[in-house]
Amino acid sequence: MSGDSKIGPVGGIGRTGPLRKVAGETVAAMRAPAQLQPAQDNLPTARLSRLATSLADQAPPVDVARVASLRTAIGNGSYGVHPAIIASAMLDFHSRGGE
Repeated sequence: MSGDSKIGPVGGIGRTGPLRKVAGETVAAMRAPAQLQPAQDNLPTARLSRLATSLADQAPPVDVARVASLRTAIGNGSYGVHPAIIASAMLDFHSRGGE
């Protein structure tokens, strides 16, 4: 009894043969590219594609009041840049696994 036989099927698919054969046409068959299904056959993919298109057609949300207040602050010279605060926010963002 091999070690593999003690492990049940993973993901509902059981292995019926050895993991890999080294010689013969089996290796060539394993290297063949997988067949891809068209998007229309995969309903969730089609829905996601339509949603992405819909979101891309919308204007991004803009806080008009915030933009106006920043323009005023920049215009009158009261807008200050604080490098330590910006650096801290960047580190916090990336430590959380942000983009």
